[in-house]
Amino acid sequence: MKVISAEFVKSTVKRKDYPREELPEIAFAGRSNVGKSSLINTLLNKKNLARISSTPGRTQTINFFKVNQELFFVDLPGYGFAHVPMEVRKK
Repeated sequence: MKVISAEFVKSTVKRKDYPREELPEIAFAGRSNVGKSSLINTLLNKKNLARISSTPGRTQTINFFKVNQELFFVDLPGYGFAHVPMEVRKK
């Protein structure tokens, strides 16, 4: 697929706040600090679209990126090792 446009749409934690558009979604899931956000940036050929960090557990929300006005890439929070407070882990 040739990427013509890619944009950040929304960051949320609640299903009711997900984008209303009925587009296909490709979700990126995996352990913390495995490179999900970096992969999204590479696939979309954008350096800083999905925020990246060397500290595990920085992505704590569900982030939606619209690609070519045709589908969403969805960056999910990682699971496993993360430097976050216990209260955040429980959520």
